[in-house]
Amino acid sequence: MMKLYRFKTFTTSYYFPHLDSSLQYMYGLYSPYGGRLSKIYWWLFQHSSVVRALTSVNEKDLEFPYSKIKASDGNDTLMSFNMGSPGVEQKISILGYDNKLNIPFFAKFSQKPRAMALTRNEVLVYRLLDGTGLTPRLLKAVDTEDYVYLKAEYINGIRPKSRNITQEILHLCLPLASRHLTEQRTDANGLKMGLSHGDFCPWNVLVSNDQIRLIDWELAADRTLGYDLFTYICQVAILFEPEKQLLLAIDDNMRYVKEYFSSFGITDYKPYLKAFAMQKWEYEEGKGNTRLSEKYKELANIL
Repeated sequence: MMKLYRFKTFTTSYYFPHLDSSLQYMYGLYSPYGGRLSKIYWWLFQHSSVVRALTSVNEKDLEFPYSKIKASDGNDTLMSFNMGSPGVEQKISILGYDNKLNIPFFAKFSQKPRAMALTRNEVLVYRLLDGTGLTPRLLKAVDTEDYVYLKAEYINGIRPKSRNITQEILHLCLPLASRHLTEQRTDANGLKMGLSHGDFCPWNVLVSNDQIRLIDWELAADRTLGYDLFTYICQVAILFEPEKQLLLAIDDNMRYVKEYFSSFGITDYKPYLKAFAMQKWEYEEGKGNTRLSEKYKELANIL
């Protein structure tokens, strides 16, 4: 019977099997963003077998559907688990190694209705973009009335060295916006639409073998052009320059904004920027993110 070691945080729990030196990447499910005490505990958890032994849980005592996840995968796999943040979008994230295929993988297991819808959407996008190199390769998808299981290629990459927009990031937006999930090509105001990632930010961009890849596609949808480009610029500004007006952040990156829209034959980007601001305002307000919704409300009102 499998034994896992539980690493508990204030908001959720992580479960790891015994990991030898070749499988340490599975610890990547957790990032020690907390205070000094939590970082010390995380270091001890990784490096001390005694500390891990104190947290061990037998398979039959696990408080999540371990056997159902293993059955959904179907292969001989070793898995680590992140239970996710509580809420309607909560899902289990997984890093593992497939002993049958001899490859590492990333997976998601969703049971809540909203989380299931998001995972289904991600599967749809992986299939649409198969072969483009924009997404990880889809390895398996199991969709039932009770849960959705997605298994994909593990991207062993690094975050971009610069958090600012670059020519490479711009050129990642362009082929994406030229594709569509639906038949709709314009919105109610006649603005052109294309596929957008939905959370196009540095933390969802990985550089692997000199190729830029995007991960976490569950929010992907057809939106007005420029959505991803504006998201990248604004989210970086909000995180690293929180007092800066978003319009000033857009102005700082105007050369990329103009190049993006000119590639689609559009000379006036401002209606697209306003549509973006309105969508983000509504989205963040719906999630209860008052600080973010106010930033996008201010941008929409200026325009």
